[in-house]
Amino acid sequence: MNAGVLVREFLLAQDSVTTLLGNNPNGSIYAGSDLPEGFKPELGAGILLSRSGGIPPAEIQQLHITRLHVCVWADVEQYEKASSVFDAVADVLHGAANLPLEEGYLLSAVQVQDAEEMTDPDTAWVCVYGFFTIMSRPN
Repeated sequence: MNAGVLVREFLLAQDSVTTLLGNNPNGSIYAGSDLPEGFKPELGAGILLSRSGGIPPAEIQQLHITRLHVCVWADVEQYEKASSVFDAVADVLHGAANLPLEEGYLLSAVQVQDAEEMTDPDTAWVCVYGFFTIMSRPN
C-alpha cells in the first residue's frame, strides 16, 4: 500500500487544501518521487507526497507505518503561498485518524517534523516541506 496515494485521496477531499491549489493536472496533488512532467507552478501550487522509509511491524503484516515526505511547490518567490498550502495540509492531516478511504484505511497521521523551506537551484521554484508518520492498512 502506498501511503502517498492514500493521503492524496484524503487531501483531494479537503476543501481547505484544494482551494489553495492551482490548475495543474490531477488536482495539483501527486503521489510519487517527482513532480509530473509538465507541472507549471505559474498555474498554482502543487503538493508532492513521497514515501521516505518507515517501520513495518513484524507482528501485523497488514499494518503499514510510513514516513511521508510532504512537499509543497510554488512559483519563484512564492514562499507565503507554499507556506499557506503546507499549513492547510498540516491542519487537516495531523491528527487524522480511523478514516475509511477507497485506497485503504488511514489509521493515524502525525506530523513529526515542522516545515522547512528551500529553493530549487535550477528553476528557482520554492518548496516548503515536512514529514508525517502515516499508519494505514488495506481495505
